[in-house]
Amino acid sequence: MKNHTFLFVYHFLISVDNGGFIHENVSGKKKVNNGKSVNDVLEKQTKAEEQKEQTEEKDKKKESTDTSENTGTEDVDYDLTEMNSDMVYATVYQMMVGPEQYEGKTIRIDGIYYISKDEATGNIYHFCVIKDALACCAQGLEFVRKNEEELPNEDYPEQETEIIVQGTFETYKEPNDETLYCRITDADMQIKK
Repeated sequence: MKNHTFLFVYHFLISVDNGGFIHENVSGKKKVNNGKSVNDVLEKQTKAEEQKEQTEEKDKKKESTDTSENTGTEDVDYDLTEMNSDMVYATVYQMMVGPEQYEGKTIRIDGIYYISKDEATGNIYHFCVIKDALACCAQGLEFVRKNEEELPNEDYPEQETEIIVQGTFETYKEPNDETLYCRITDADMQIKK
């Protein structure tokens, strides 16, 4: 019995590793059934949830406009502060792999503040980092505050402080570097209460 269980687990692991399930046909030849991949399913579910949340967000915006409440988020295209942690993580991932659909959109995100300095160039970068629901994975968005050149370093919180950032999503390239980077510009940053 142990031998059969081992073989089943072994074949199952191989089939998962190959992205499909292995079947033997009558002639004894193995075929791989490449159904939808996990990424395809996750992407479909993510898009469906994003559309649902965007519809709900539009309804909320309409309600807040109707009641004349001013919360400061009326002009936000993607309010990640209203999403659960898995959706935030998935949305930030989508921003990294398909930034063109977010270009010029107003983004609102909350997360943990981190700062980084590039020793080669001396450039300082500020990030709002979010974690997934299990807190095993993290992604972050660089942000540049309004009038950042004029702000003293004291205007930034301690590292690992919870913050909220709102601004315009853009892509850019560093001099002598062909890598496309993403960030939130003209950002307002608040310490989360």
